[in-house]
Amino acid sequence: MSARMRILSGLGEKGPACLRLEFFNRRWLLDCGVGPESDQGFDPAWLNKVNAVFITHDHIDHIGAADEIIAAGLPIYCTDVTARSLPKGANVIPLPPVGEIQVDGVTVTTGRTGHSFGGVWLHFEIGGGVLYSGDFCQESDYFLYDAPPDAATVLLDASYGMEGLTQNVRIDSLLTTMTKLGGQILFPVPPSGRAAEMALLFERNGLTDWSMDERCYGQVKQVLDARGSDYVDGDAIRRLRAVKDKAKHFNPDARLLLCHAPCATYGKARELIDGWRDAGRLGSSAHVIFTGFMPVNARKMVEKGHAHFRRWNVHPLAQHVV
Repeated sequence: MSARMRILSGLGEKGPACLRLEFFNRRWLLDCGVGPESDQGFDPAWLNKVNAVFITHDHIDHIGAADEIIAAGLPIYCTDVTARSLPKGANVIPLPPVGEIQVDGVTVTTGRTGHSFGGVWLHFEIGGGVLYSGDFCQESDYFLYDAPPDAATVLLDASYGMEGLTQNVRIDSLLTTMTKLGGQILFPVPPSGRAAEMALLFERNGLTDWSMDERCYGQVKQVLDARGSDYVDGDAIRRLRAVKDKAKHFNPDARLLLCHAPCATYGKARELIDGWRDAGRLGSSAHVIFTGFMPVNARKMVEKGHAHFRRWNVHPLAQHVV
């Protein structure tokens, strides 16, 4: 059975992920993101004749248009963890963290991506095999990663292009910057991504004066429940359990703050930045370190000396995709 893949959004830019897999008389949408820039939306026309939607993980540039999917009455295939981030009314058919299911006679295989809590790659046993990686990372010592099977057609996350700097190099740079900055430091982060992983890094390096907001702690609670080991390394879970009480209570006066949202355009991160700016602290006694995608507002803050950028690798390097 032959298959055709059409990339609707996200090619050649850091845009919302949305692809369409077509075969026989079926059309499946793979991810339904919006953003991360404010003007990057989802086109409802992409749902024309679509039979089902598969969502790899719960970051906004992959799940942000889920309300459109629900309004169209389409079934959504995703993991139980990702389903928790869907709006009410979703018709969810669960995907396993690692394993396979049959969908319309097609074997769909999943595995963990090393990128986020609840995230999976998708392999479709059609046309010699079609692999859609979603976002993935092979460097995390927190999130688990499974190597996917071979496929004739492979669509890989290449958010970093030909970047080759390893996570160890990135972490050294981050820690060096932190030691040079006086006062408080805010890290805008995705709760289901690197928030807990960074907290454990702080602890390992004796940087114990940290706190995380309620959204980030909510993810910690999920990791520490019975399903956490489906996606997170066992040793990391044990270390996370040891700092649960600290993570539970947000302290805005802590030196290191882990707060939603990663782009700092909303959420507790935005609230703190606005407050520090109004108080005249931003860039002096209060700093921001962005570690992921840099939207326009973040780039302007760096240009003005009000923030810094130190990447935390959550996507593949060049050597992982070539």
